[in-house]
Amino acid sequence: MLDVCLFPEPNMPTSLSGLFRTTLAGPESRLTEAFDNLRTRLDCVSVPEFGLYGASVPVPGDAEEGVWRMASIRDEIFLVISDCNYAHSRSESVLPESFVEFHFSLSGPASVDFSDTGTLQVNAPNLLVCRQGADVRYTVTCGPGPWQSVGLYVTQRYFDRLLGAVGNEADRIRGELAGVGFDQIYNRQMPFSVDALNIVEQLLDSRYRGARQMLYLEGKCTEILCACIEMWLAHARADNPGETLSARDLRLIEQAREMIVGDLRLAPTIPELARAVGTNASKLKRGFKFLYGMTIFEYGHRCRMDRALRLLVGERQPVGQVALAVGYQHQTSFTAAFRDYFGFAPKDARRLASPVVSGPSRVVQHADERSAIDAAKSAPSDQT
Repeated sequence: MLDVCLFPEPNMPTSLSGLFRTTLAGPESRLTEAFDNLRTRLDCVSVPEFGLYGASVPVPGDAEEGVWRMASIRDEIFLVISDCNYAHSRSESVLPESFVEFHFSLSGPASVDFSDTGTLQVNAPNLLVCRQGADVRYTVTCGPGPWQSVGLYVTQRYFDRLLGAVGNEADRIRGELAGVGFDQIYNRQMPFSVDALNIVEQLLDSRYRGARQMLYLEGKCTEILCACIEMWLAHARADNPGETLSARDLRLIEQAREMIVGDLRLAPTIPELARAVGTNASKLKRGFKFLYGMTIFEYGHRCRMDRALRLLVGERQPVGQVALAVGYQHQTSFTAAFRDYFGFAPKDARRLASPVVSGPSRVVQHADERSAIDAAKSAPSDQT
């Protein structure tokens, strides 16, 4: 899971902590409002004969943070190309607008926060397809550092025409989207195809300007949508289901996560977790992988190993006591698992990790934990 701040830094102006919606139209704005304002910019390039307009919008804040290149194709396809290097985390609310969305993430940490119902970690590189129900809103956050992505927001009307041109082969896609309720969000994450990756890289590297760039982007959007449909159908034929989650589903999955981290001495099975929170094991497994980017077992194992390192380094507890605290009855089993995860034995953790400061009544601070973990993982071990 990515370690991403879900909120802007304190005392930071909203215009400097938001993304392109906030920059163009202010907080709590819709995508269409941002594009309406984009159309009025002096640097907006318009090709009215083809229903095209767009502009490159510099990221506000520190120099060299990059640009969002944005284009509208007849107000049916909205394209946002992010080529940025954020100096700090940026967040903004996403209000429902009934788009079918295609998000190609090439690099950078990001998350989608559903308030009290869970947080989706966006893993790069991959394609995320989603359809937001009319009553669903969330906050998207990009962490500091390089961020490259291509997002297509396609109106339902255009997408219906596109699927109609594809024919009966697209019936499965229609069926998946038709079942999305007002309080639900549909999602499907899949790896890039070679064709899609080539098109995304061409969009990021385009050297055209003015009207030629608008015409080029229109052609590439059609091309990449064809690649998306091909990927979607192939992913579905391989029996990889999309997932439709309601606000209730997201809350239950978050409750399951809280149960896992609440007492690391325990290791409930997936059926036990599902029964405890009131859902079925299949939905819990798929929803958890979607939200947190890893299986339930992988998540629990990571939490145990990170907690063990904090206890060893920050609280200087003996190895046997740490093993019991993270659910291992036998120290030898813990030592083997710890060595396999970090690459060094528990007894070497304090020697290899950077100094960590801890108070008498609280656990180690998160930033210090991560620096200790990163330092320990990267330090050479004398174990053979």
